Amino acid sequence: MQGDAGTFALRTLRPDEHESALAEERAMDLARAAGTPVPRVLATGTSHRRPVMLLSWCNGETLSRAMHHRPWEAFRLGLACGRAQARLHQATAPEETGSTPWLTRFGPLDQELLRRLEAVASRHVALLHLDCHGDNVLVGGGQVTGLIDWTNACAGDSRADVARTWSLLTRPSSGGARGRAGEALRRLLAAGWQRGYEQVAGAQHDMLLFRIWALTGLLHTTRDEAGRAGTAFESAALGHQLGRMRQRAGLPPVGAPS
Repeated sequence: MQGDAGTFALRTLRPDEHESALAEERAMDLARAAGTPVPRVLATGTSHRRPVMLLSWCNGETLSRAMHHRPWEAFRLGLACGRAQARLHQATAPEETGSTPWLTRFGPLDQELLRRLEAVASRHVALLHLDCHGDNVLVGGGQVTGLIDWTNACAGDSRADVARTWSLLTRPSSGGARGRAGEALRRLLAAGWQRGYEQVAGAQHDMLLFRIWALTGLLHTTRDEAGRAGTAFESAALGHQLGRMRQRAGLPPVGAPS
């Protein structure tokens, strides 16, 4: 929306998301303090029992749009995004950020995976965005100019956010040759993202377990979206990939006796 003072964004949530609105505002405040470009909450209120937030406008274009118009910049944009995410994770977040522990943020885990993740989880509690993809990252001039939609934000191990981003960027597509081309481009973006992250934060350990966690959550979400075009293909592809990764990690197949 535009007004005499400039351009703003109006975010409306569901009637049952008043606590979520407060959590989003806290997360954005923490991210801004860490130097991440995020919208500023200018006013809050309620409309028809729905929480609403008036947000400042972030300049730039979505990463998805930039990739569509300038696909040759995929790796370079990935580098910038990875560095920005690593800088975000350098800030310590209070435990109460968000209302759901990161481990079960996207659905239940089998006991063996849960046990192994708890054994390697970092004591440093970072602020996690958990929804970094092409439509939530704004870029301009080869840099990240905004990170929006903090619905999933919570405190936890930074590797969970890295793995979640990887899973969102590389999720399978059922769109034929055009979809496969887009998937290849997103994998190039993901490779740049990982390189940029490691340039700031160094190599990350035990990432196989965190990627299994991320794929498990993505599979839960995909199954919840049953009926959307391509869902069956995505679920099958994700399930196959998850099975291979669990085997590599020495984890039993999902549903096997523990």
